[in-house]
Amino acid sequence: MKHNVVGNPVFARLVSIARHYLLLLLLFAGGLIAWHSESDRALAAEHQPQPSSPSSCTGAYHKAFFGSIVVVNSGEVICSNITAFGGKIIIQGLVRGDVVAFGSDLIINGYVDGQVTTYGSNVTMQSNARVNGDIRLCGGHWFSGPQYQLHGSVLECTKSVGLLVISDLGPDIRFWSLLTWLVLSVLLTVLLPEHVMLVRTTATTKTRRSLVLGLLSVLLAPAVLAVLIALIVSIPLAIIIFVGLLTAWTLGTVAIGWHIGAMLFHKFAPQHRYNTRLVQVVVGIMVLTLAGSIPYIGWLVSLFSGLLGLGAVLLSRFGTRLYSQPKHPLPL
Repeated sequence: MKHNVVGNPVFARLVSIARHYLLLLLLFAGGLIAWHSESDRALAAEHQPQPSSPSSCTGAYHKAFFGSIVVVNSGEVICSNITAFGGKIIIQGLVRGDVVAFGSDLIINGYVDGQVTTYGSNVTMQSNARVNGDIRLCGGHWFSGPQYQLHGSVLECTKSVGLLVISDLGPDIRFWSLLTWLVLSVLLTVLLPEHVMLVRTTATTKTRRSLVLGLLSVLLAPAVLAVLIALIVSIPLAIIIFVGLLTAWTLGTVAIGWHIGAMLFHKFAPQHRYNTRLVQVVVGIMVLTLAGSIPYIGWLVSLFSGLLGLGAVLLSRFGTRLYSQPKHPLPL
């Protein structure tokens, strides 16, 4: 059942909403920071001119920057990736690694030996800029000086959605992982729609209780499994418990993904013709999976959604009953 909203947007407005909706999905795709493997990068570097900057490293960044101005001065050699949320990145020296900007203006007047990926950010290539890799723009603008060097391509994510399918998504999230979650979500939604709905309802109405129960289950499960395995005769039971927890985690994650997809459609495209339960699940799982690959904080997204879903599955007895009476009709 679709959500009721006030007003009906015109067709032209739907086109604008669809563009903003696609950009929102791409903002969660932090896992796309490693578009090519290290071996491909090394092979490309062999055929490209090397900078005159010193080869020894003068520093490295092991954390992301939030709302800061990151400056790589002339003569500096940073041997690590640079990831920034907000603020600004100014590169005048050498960066041996990937540069990822989320809403951060990027100014390059030095050398980047890696990929440049931006989400809602502007990229300015000044005259002395050299980039040995692709520049991928997702919702940003591109400015360049007269003498910059780019040994790669400028790719716009909003115009090349196929990149999400054919590209190497890096070590954090690969295509097969995303495909596996999509297949599981579709199967569970088609075969067990009532179970997914009841788990989703439990997670949204009993969020704290579900989260606490999921956390306790994860903390106690290793000890219980270790005892059962030590008893030898209980090994089959340990296997059953492990498979049950894995199934519960999967069912709960799909339910959380459905809820995320439903909220996105409700806010950005409530009257869209593709606003169906299955499409909501697919969109929500894609957003949730891609969000789990955001550098430094992605694991928190995956852990929170997994624990919340696991607790909701246990409270609802694997989606066979409601834990409490819902305040609104169930969206089935």
